[in-house]
Amino acid sequence: MNRWIRLGATVLAPAMVIAGCGDDDENTATTAATEAGGDTTGAAATADPIRVGLLTPGLTNDGSFNQVALEAMERLEDEGLVEFEVREEMADPATSEPVIREFAASGFDLVIGHGIELGEPVLRVASEFPDVNFTISGGADVVDKPTENVEAWTYDFSQQGYLSGFVAGALEGSDTVGIVGGPQLPFIEAAHAGFKLGIADTNPSASVLEVYAGNFDDVQKANEAATGLISQGATVLYCSGDGICNGVAAAADAAGDVLTIGVRGEAGGLGEKVNVASVDLDMYPTFQSYVDRTISGEFGNEAYISGLANEGLVLTPVNPVNERVPADLQQQVDQLVADLASGTKQLPTP
Repeated sequence: MNRWIRLGATVLAPAMVIAGCGDDDENTATTAATEAGGDTTGAAATADPIRVGLLTPGLTNDGSFNQVALEAMERLEDEGLVEFEVREEMADPATSEPVIREFAASGFDLVIGHGIELGEPVLRVASEFPDVNFTISGGADVVDKPTENVEAWTYDFSQQGYLSGFVAGALEGSDTVGIVGGPQLPFIEAAHAGFKLGIADTNPSASVLEVYAGNFDDVQKANEAATGLISQGATVLYCSGDGICNGVAAAADAAGDVLTIGVRGEAGGLGEKVNVASVDLDMYPTFQSYVDRTISGEFGNEAYISGLANEGLVLTPVNPVNERVPADLQQQVDQLVADLASGTKQLPTP
């Protein structure tokens, strides 16, 4: 069977673990037993590779949310911990649920639903296969959904947005800043709220314009939205919508002196030309924890939150695109990341 079957139109420290519902100690925060980048210990070090099915809502070459999941699995495979198969473009539950059930019925040990769109179909199938482990992801409410064979993952959206906003506001000529989001979901709105707080800390006089493309994948619509913001005077664009960020980068490049925040990957060669920095996800610590706990027989009733402290969120190096990027911006953001990660600085409230 091919690893990739395309259906449809074509962290320094381990991840934070929160005891989920159904656990006897459901309000206790603990840490996972494995360290990102370190040697794998315990059962995972000696067992045969487990079989993992990974489902992503979009394409795994998007340079963003879907691609980081693939990269984490490839790293685990290189370490000899997993054998895995991927199904892309699984955003439609009518398409994804039969695939989830196929994985579960075919002897896979772990099925990863990477994306909010996969949560409900995973939970439905998981109830039918108590001996198979499953994972879901989504917004803040996902931490209440783990069961005996389901674990959950989310990330600190406000933290991601705040750091992005801090960078945007520190740029010269950032008096009008545009935000291009994907679907208008609560966790995306939380990222945007954090972004606005970051802007307020570095450029309190800046005005912020905000639009939503409606989904995570419509590059053309995002390009049109970004172009519209530029016509309204935006000289910095923040993209919070994964694959659509390629369209935002193209609009910024076409306009000339417009900079971007949040465009991940190369973006067709435009990332280096227009993007100053991004707060990227690293799924390896969380995926490694899933695998280790599956092998050790301790899987279930847990939720993971990626943030700066556990390097589930990682700021890319500042790209000195032009003279609008302050020479000391890298030092500024390094200190901010350290302060947020240590708890020395708390996120401001609206």
